[in-house]
Amino acid sequence: MSRFKSDSLGLITDLRRRYGGIVRVKLGPYVVHQLTDPGAIKHVLQDNPDNYRRGRFYQGFSLFMGRGMLTTDGAEWKKRKQLGQPFFQRARVEQAAPIITGCVEDLVERWAKPAANGEVVDVVDDLMWLSMGVLSRTLFGVDLRERAEELTPAVRFSLKAMIITGKVEQMLPRWVPTRYQRTLKRHQATLNAAMDDVVARHLAGDGEPGSLVTALLAATEPDTGEPWDARAIRAELKTHFMAGHETTGCGLAWTLHAIAADPGVRAKLESELDSVLGGDTPAVEHLPRLPYLRQLVEESLRLHPPIWAFPRGAVEDDEIGGYHIPAGSSLLIPPYAAHRDPDTWDSPEEFRPERFCPAHANPARYSYLPFGGGARRCIGHHLATLEIQLTVAMLTQRYRFTVPQGTGIHPVGLVSLRPAGGLPLRIERATKA
Repeated sequence: MSRFKSDSLGLITDLRRRYGGIVRVKLGPYVVHQLTDPGAIKHVLQDNPDNYRRGRFYQGFSLFMGRGMLTTDGAEWKKRKQLGQPFFQRARVEQAAPIITGCVEDLVERWAKPAANGEVVDVVDDLMWLSMGVLSRTLFGVDLRERAEELTPAVRFSLKAMIITGKVEQMLPRWVPTRYQRTLKRHQATLNAAMDDVVARHLAGDGEPGSLVTALLAATEPDTGEPWDARAIRAELKTHFMAGHETTGCGLAWTLHAIAADPGVRAKLESELDSVLGGDTPAVEHLPRLPYLRQLVEESLRLHPPIWAFPRGAVEDDEIGGYHIPAGSSLLIPPYAAHRDPDTWDSPEEFRPERFCPAHANPARYSYLPFGGGARRCIGHHLATLEIQLTVAMLTQRYRFTVPQGTGIHPVGLVSLRPAGGLPLRIERATKA
């Protein structure tokens, strides 16, 4: 457990390397089964998903997300997914491309002065600001970037608080008036107030009609016909807000770092963008003619999947790969470790976008799962990949990013895979901009 607290990413990769694709390990009082074998993962996510629920490791998520789509199971989860699913269909997501490129233009303007001076900028918070704008405008019909100064610290705190690691401040009852509890309640109140304001603006006629908020306000319980109460609506909004913009922002950060760290990758991407876009703003119809951009993003999501691991809890006894899985035990499916499996990936620690080109064999299903898999695959994967591709194309045309000398960038496994201590990059104007 102490290794998991201090170096979770190192632990899960060591377990895979030393013991293979199915590993049983004790984490404190918990029996945990780590699965990186594609067949074992398929069994849990596709073949027998009803036996594997969110489990005890998701309990901390409800602190900031409440009982939303991410933290519920069974009929309650299906009800929430059915309500949200239409807003994430590919055709509808692609209609949001102008919103994405408009938000990126705002970021281009934000970085104009640092780029003119060749300054080093920690890009993480700015990319979170970008993805916050895309998510809130696309789904909520309201731009939450105006509240970023208060929301960003609340999200940052929540990423640590939602992972229950056994620290004393987390284990004490909520009513104990510690500094930690006061801070937690303050950030909870910030997120609640922001979501309540989104609802109030819609009720006042200031939101976009046809948004997710409109659908939530019109939702009714299937058994009683009663409308959803304010707490249920707020939980769903918080879930989409926190899970949606945070993971995409992380994916963007790691992709920009990959481009900045490898001049050959950057040159190949710039050449493709020049030949297809010629400096124009990218649109959905350009993307099929930008195969290297897609490969680069897929490779970035392989090495640095925003959701580095997701847990499950076994409801009843089961057998996976010949091994007994006791009821009540936990499972951990870590894409971070599965994506580094040398049985699947040649030189897995190297950044090679070409491994996703059509000439290469596609990886086995459930060996590549940056957005999970099965029925509970991330509902927003179309929006996330579209946003990352359009953003990378626009920013690469306008700016050149490099890693400052002596800078070490290391991932840390919070709820999402973040760069420890931020991600400083030197920003300069692209020579053709």
